[in-house]
Parts: sequence; C-alpha cells; structure tokens
Amino acid sequence: MKIYKYTLFALHFFLTAAGLYYLGTQRPEGGAGVLLGMLLVLFWALGLGYYLYFRRRFVGFSEEICRRAEQIAAGGGEKGGSLADRNQETLTSKMVMELEKMEDVTRNRLGKSEREKEQLQKTVSEIAHQVKTPLSNIRMYQDMLAEPDVAKEEAGEFMEIIGRQLDKLEFLIDSLVKTSRLESDLIRLKIGSYRILPTLEAARNEIARKAEKKEIELSLCCDSHIRAYHDVKWTAEAVGNILDNAVKYTPERGRIRIEVIPGELYVQIRISDTGKGIRPEHYNDIFKRFYREDEARSEEGLGLGLYIARNILMREEGYIMVRSKPGEGSSFSIFLPMDLRV
Repeated sequence: MKIYKYTLFALHFFLTAAGLYYLGTQRPEGGAGVLLGMLLVLFWALGLGYYLYFRRRFVGFSEEICRRAEQIAAGGGEKGGSLADRNQETLTSKMVMELEKMEDVTRNRLGKSEREKEQLQKTVSEIAHQVKTPLSNIRMYQDMLAEPDVAKEEAGEFMEIIGRQLDKLEFLIDSLVKTSRLESDLIRLKIGSYRILPTLEAARNEIARKAEKKEIELSLCCDSHIRAYHDVKWTAEAVGNILDNAVKYTPERGRIRIEVIPGELYVQIRISDTGKGIRPEHYNDIFKRFYREDEARSEEGLGLGLYIARNILMREEGYIMVRSKPGEGSSFSIFLPMDLRV
C-alpha cells in the first residue's frame, strides 16, 4: 500500500513538472495548448486534494495520539481504548501501544523509586535505633565514672561495659560498611576454583573461641581435595556469619557440625546445630536486613549476618537453604558451583 502511494506521488510530480517544462519551452498553440493547460490544472487540483486529505488524516492522527496520551497519563479507563481499537493494524494503534509501553516503564520506575525511598527511610531508622542503645549506655557509664565517690572496682566494671559497647558499635559499623559495599557493587569478588577445606577452617577459627566458652562441640568433616568456585575471603565471611549465629543460639554443651557433600553440579556445605531452631514461617524472613525474631532479641546481634551471607553467595552464583524445627536445632545448606574438571 505504501509503495502504491509513493508511486502516485512520484508520477504526479513528474507529469506536472514535465507539463510545465513543455509549456515553458515549446509554447504550443491552439487546442493542444489549452488541453495541456487543463491537464496541468487537473493535476494541480489532484495534488492539492491529496495534500488536504493527508493533512486532515495527519491532524486527526495527532489529535488521537494526544487524546490517548492524556488518557494514559490520567490513568483512567481502559488502556488504549477498546480491545477492537488496539487490535487494528493502524499507525494510530501502534503508536498507542508504544505509549502504553512507555507508561508501564515509567510507572514501574516510579514504583521502584518509591520502594527504594521507603527502604532507605526504614534502613536509616533501623541504624539510628541500633546505634542509640550503645551510645546511651556509654554516655550513662561515662557519667557514672565522672562521679567523685565511685569505687575502684565499680570503675573497672564500668570501663569493661563501655568497652563491650564500643565493640558493639565497631561491629555495627563494620557490618553496615560490608552491606553497603555489597549492595553498591563496590566489592569485586575473586572467584576461582579453590579447595573448600582452607576456607571452612578460616571461618571455623574465627568463632572457635566463642564456641569454646560455651563448651560447644565444633566439628568439621571435609575431604581436602574437594574444590568449588568461590571467593576464599568472602565465602569464609558468609560461613562465619552462619557459624556465629549457630554458636549464639546453641545452648552450652551443644553441638555444631560442618559437613561438605560433593554433588553433580554443586558442593553442599551443611552447617547443623542443636540450637533453639527456627519456625518454618520465618525461613525467608531471617535473610532480610535487620530482621530478628522476637525470641532472639535477648541475644546480642544486628540482624545483618545472614543477609550479608546470602548476598555473598548470590554473587558467587550459589545459594543457601535452611531447614529447622523449634527446639531441635537448625541446618543451613550452602551450595557453591562445583569444579567439574576435578
């Protein structure tokens, strides 16, 4: 259809130009000149008619697009008009469909921006809450130390408490920095095929002292030849966060077992404990930032450890799962891509 229209336009232009050139150069006389003049007037009239016709269609098209755009922007009524209008193979319907796509993209971006704004406000509120408690304790014990009649033994106890609160602040800031770097892609993981055992030993050594204080039996079962694709430092960080939670919520003289099970595509690192357990409805919640169960608020913590662990594993193309029963302990399974060449 478009080729047909373009052919008519080209033919009209060529004939009109040829006729004008002939009249201007040959100057025919008599009936031939009059006939040629009448034909030129007819072609001119046809051209003017074509112009007015397509101008009217263009104005109507523009008005329809503006009307549909206003309708989409207002968000009222059915998108793009009736179903029959949208199914027509016309330029107007195609333009309306493109406008609807742009409207959907814009709406999604605005929604994402609002969600990010709400998340930022929530994060700032959580940080302020987490920082406020240790700062208030430090201020209180500092004022008590400033009293002239404070005993030496009490002063020592106050200093010890202040030291613990400062450690908590340091841990909070360190966790927030790690979280921020992970979320903003400032951390570049050095992923390669490495033996799993040294990574797990590094993570175990970080929490061995805490486990020893609670007389928790901490065992590691891993073949020294098993390899997986991971970043040694950050995987040890992820495993260490899970182990730290296991030690925290496992009672004295409990047990924590780290076991490595090679599979066809992934290496499974299973961390099992005899702690208080997790209710199934909270399996997804425990990996959220700053989330802590009501039963766990009596323990020291910020609710960032599992969140950081999951983010690290996702960047290594791995994943984490949890199985637990209240009162019967928990089992966290980390899956890392296996080196299939071994």
